[in-house]
Amino acid sequence: MKAPLSSNILQVEGLTKRYGRFAALNQCSLSIPEGSVFGLLGPNGAGKTTLIRCVLGFLKPTSGRARIHGFDCIHQSLEVRRRVGYLPAESKLFRLMRGRDCLDFFTSIHPNGNLARAIQISKRLDLDLSRRVAFMSTGMRQKLAIACVMGCPSPLMILDEPTANLDPSVRSVVLELVRETRNEGSTFAFCSHILSEIEELCDDVAILRQGSVVHTGRVASIRQIHRMKAISPRRIDPQELPTGAKCLMMTDRELLVDLPGTMDQYLEWIRTHGLTGIQMEMVGLRSLYESHHQPVAIPGDAKSG
Repeated sequence: MKAPLSSNILQVEGLTKRYGRFAALNQCSLSIPEGSVFGLLGPNGAGKTTLIRCVLGFLKPTSGRARIHGFDCIHQSLEVRRRVGYLPAESKLFRLMRGRDCLDFFTSIHPNGNLARAIQISKRLDLDLSRRVAFMSTGMRQKLAIACVMGCPSPLMILDEPTANLDPSVRSVVLELVRETRNEGSTFAFCSHILSEIEELCDDVAILRQGSVVHTGRVASIRQIHRMKAISPRRIDPQELPTGAKCLMMTDRELLVDLPGTMDQYLEWIRTHGLTGIQMEMVGLRSLYESHHQPVAIPGDAKSG
């Protein structure tokens, strides 16, 4: 069956999943451009895994819909799964199998399976394939799951916390594998709690909170955010703030504001308003994430511990 043409490989529209009165997902909408690496951010319970399971047809949404390559994720789930590689956050592997046998099994049942590629990936991850899964450490099992999934390169690759339980050097290899596979034509949905990974790897990002998508945007533009703390001779009216600025805290003497773009465009505004004692930091994705999930930290504040 031929897929309808679309510039977005994944399109999610108003997806909602309720369990009684509890909404695990609430009117989620997002799109993933073909050929990109798309980051999904949010703490445990934000709805990331529920979103993935609905997209893959494992869960039936209460309302809304999702499509991959134009195919409906519920009514055409077989066509969808032929085009997807999926690494769950908690992979289940056959404990009595040796690593080599796991690679053989999983690559044999996927339409895009490539055993030689999976073995090559396991070598790059420094994984002993002769050991049985039952006698592997948590990190070794994670490496094996990555080799199984990345050995089946698909149009859409969904990786849920792929670098969990891995040391920094192995994490770097995983990120390299994602870049290489993207360059070969795959698109990635990449879930991670590690903000630096999202900033380093992803083209776009969506932040989820309590089942809702609270922000989507280009990572490159998010990086261009400066957090400025300054002393003001008077309380500044919010309407006097520059276009695009976000006020985080304001008193009669102090101002804390996020400023998008480069700082040269704000120099005249700073001079006109007589701001002094300026403290500046690049905050990027961390600032955006914390604005939805944590209290704002003021630059220069001392922290105990």
